[in-house]
Amino acid sequence: MKRWLLIVGGIIVGLFLVTYVVGIFLPRDHVAAMSIDLNKDPGTVWSMISDFGGTTKWRKDVSSVRMDPPVDGKVRFTETGGQGDIQFEVISQQPLFRQSVRIVDDNQPFGGVWTWQLERMLDGPAPKTRLTITEAGFIKSPIFRTMGKLFFSPTDTIEGYLTALARALGENASPQHVR
Repeated sequence: MKRWLLIVGGIIVGLFLVTYVVGIFLPRDHVAAMSIDLNKDPGTVWSMISDFGGTTKWRKDVSSVRMDPPVDGKVRFTETGGQGDIQFEVISQQPLFRQSVRIVDDNQPFGGVWTWQLERMLDGPAPKTRLTITEAGFIKSPIFRTMGKLFFSPTDTIEGYLTALARALGENASPQHVR
């Protein structure tokens, strides 16, 4: 019995070490982007994406949002969801065109900056907007980097956000990878 316990323990430790070593060689930083074309004007899209406190109305992955006191004049908010509480800061906004938000909680195993870029589409008589979200993120832990590479896509969160936004706007549009 002891022998089997040692073998199983050795396998578990070995898997942990291999996962850690592989993660050391994976890049800490990544950039991922997706776009969606919406049959709405940029003002309508902007009102949805810039209302951080109102995202719980249309995002199922966020159970609550707390608007925090500004720091150095910058808007801060904390989202609560499947990964617990994550505090964000709006680092720039150009209404109807662009906004960037970053994670400010250094205790998270990940972080980065998310940028929303709105582009008015000029094809056809009805207003359209192309929304592109770019994530310039990082994963601190080598183990999480390996797990992310094996089991997750860096665009999963972006795709979920864009799909939920389209649905909230009454559309059936699908996000596309940006090359």
